[in-house]
Amino acid sequence: MPEPFSILPLTPEGRGGIGSLLISGPGAEKAFRALFTFQSGRAPSPADLESRRNRPIFGHFSLGKDLHEEVLVRAISPTELEIHSHGGGAIRSAIIRRLTEAGGTLRRDDPPTWDGPTAGTPDFRAEAMNLLPHARTERTARLLLDQANGAGKRFFEKAAGLTSRARRAALARIELLARVGRALYQAPRVLLIGPVNAGKSSLLNAILGFDRALVDPMAGTTRDVVSAETILGGLPFRLSDTAGVREAPGTLEKEGMIRIVPLLKKADILLTVFDVTAPGDDPIAEFTRAFRAMGGNLDTGAPPDILVLNKCDLPSESRNRFWKTAPYGQHGLVETSVFRPETIAALQQKLIDVLFPALPEPDEFVPINARQLEYARARCR
Repeated sequence: MPEPFSILPLTPEGRGGIGSLLISGPGAEKAFRALFTFQSGRAPSPADLESRRNRPIFGHFSLGKDLHEEVLVRAISPTELEIHSHGGGAIRSAIIRRLTEAGGTLRRDDPPTWDGPTAGTPDFRAEAMNLLPHARTERTARLLLDQANGAGKRFFEKAAGLTSRARRAALARIELLARVGRALYQAPRVLLIGPVNAGKSSLLNAILGFDRALVDPMAGTTRDVVSAETILGGLPFRLSDTAGVREAPGTLEKEGMIRIVPLLKKADILLTVFDVTAPGDDPIAEFTRAFRAMGGNLDTGAPPDILVLNKCDLPSESRNRFWKTAPYGQHGLVETSVFRPETIAALQQKLIDVLFPALPEPDEFVPINARQLEYARARCR
């Protein structure tokens, strides 16, 4: 009877450049050797794998009679091996099928969460490896591999020799990097709000790089919340376009406006978008008044915001003079135009800077759950 082993996908399901699996357990190496051959066609012996521990091994994995797949293998130990293949779903399914036929059991762990037990010493490698299959970008996958390969252990060994002041400074950075750790589970939520016809839907499409929201020159086109996720700087973001706000709206528009209010509590940041050419003595006050009339409050309890002046490609003489002396949002003002890609890039960078004020360097420790953050707080105070 074959010895047991488990099969754990390390990359998300779906198409990708690489599909990775971890096989582990007493029977992992024996099952692997029965299905793998070097490029020369020779099957590996236990001594072959022992001499190549943690070094890349190229060869062919048998998918059936006269069928094979080129793979890269890392033989970590006699009970743990990584198999990396092309990222097509059919190929990975075929490899998993062959491994299960050899006695393996496919593991499909529930997705980890940020919240959970906060007591005890974290298992940095295991926790990173459990999260790795859910990494959505190359940057987050590399971050998790750094954690799995000892970034946390090295950080705390170094922190033990620091002065109290230096440990507190290190902890301050860890607190900021925790925002990146949280984003591995839930993308920061960006809510676009503003008066009608400010160009929010066009701006959303420009940030995403594809058309997600319906665009029309007629004011009030967006009647419901339109959301989409995207990647900026290798990190996930979730953006939501909302109905334009104005006084005395129609029935459908009013319903769309009302739906904005509960989203305020869930948003991590607001993009408050204005048409730089729209008339009005005080567009900010007029918008705030209309928003308050439908039950919204931008004075207290609202997320921090970036003030966006849209349609900046239009002639300067058409601009509303109000914006020459207008107050900025909490995180400043960005001028945008969907016809000027550099302005969209500037807004994207602003979102990254505001939501992720610190980004990890290669091999730097990043807490990837609440327990790791609490452990860092206890060790660095």
